[in-house]
Amino acid sequence: MNQAPYIPAKDADFDNWLQNFSTLLTAEPTDYGLVSGDAVIVAAQYSAWHAAYLLATNPATRTSATVAAKDGARVTATSTVRPYATQISRNMGVSDELKIGIGVNLPNNVPVPIPPVTSAPSLILVSATPQAHNLQYRDSLTPTAKAKPFGAVALELWRSVGVSAATDPSQCSLYAQWTKTPNIVSFDVGDVGKKATYFSRWTTRSGPGGTAQPGPWSAPLVVTVI
Repeated sequence: MNQAPYIPAKDADFDNWLQNFSTLLTAEPTDYGLVSGDAVIVAAQYSAWHAAYLLATNPATRTSATVAAKDGARVTATSTVRPYATQISRNMGVSDELKIGIGVNLPNNVPVPIPPVTSAPSLILVSATPQAHNLQYRDSLTPTAKAKPFGAVALELWRSVGVSAATDPSQCSLYAQWTKTPNIVSFDVGDVGKKATYFSRWTTRSGPGGTAQPGPWSAPLVVTVI
C-alpha cells in the first residue's frame, strides 16, 4: 500500500506544513542530519512562498498575476524542499518522532500518524440573534487566517447552557465538529436568558494506534442567549 503524500495539496495546508518544516529545521538542523546552510535555504523558500501566497489570497491584491506568481513559488519551494524531506525520511539516525513532527513520511508503508496540535483555537462571536449564535474560529498563532493549524482536520466545539457560566470544559458536552468557519449554534426557546459557555480544541485525523489526538483547550467564550 502506498503512503499518502506528506506534502499537502491545498495551499493553506502547504503553507502551514512548510512553516513547520522550516521552523523545526532552523532550530536544530543537525537533529535532522542536515546543516545550518540547508536550513537557510529552506527558510528562504518559505519566505518567498509565503509572501506570494499572501498576495494571491488577499482580495485587495489577488490578480491573475499574483496567483500565477504564487503557483510558481510553490513549484520552486516544493522542488527545493522535497530532497531535504526525502533525506530526513531515509536517515536512520533521525528518530521516527522527529520525522513525524517535521511532517515527512517514515521510510516504510505504515501511514504516518499526525502529531497533536500544540496551539489552541480562538472562538469569536460574529453575532447573537434570537436563539442563535454565529461563531467563527481562528488559530491562536495565526489569528488573521482562516486556515486550521498543520495536522488539524476539525475543531471540536463543546458547549454548556445554564444560569451560570461554565468554568471548565468538563462541565460542557460536545456540540459539533467543524471543518469550516463561521457556523451557527442554535438554542431552544427555554434557553433564552441563560448563559452559553463555549470551549474548543483542534483534533487530528489519527495518531499513534489510529486514535485522533486533541490539542489544548481554548479560553472560554460566554454569551447570553437572547
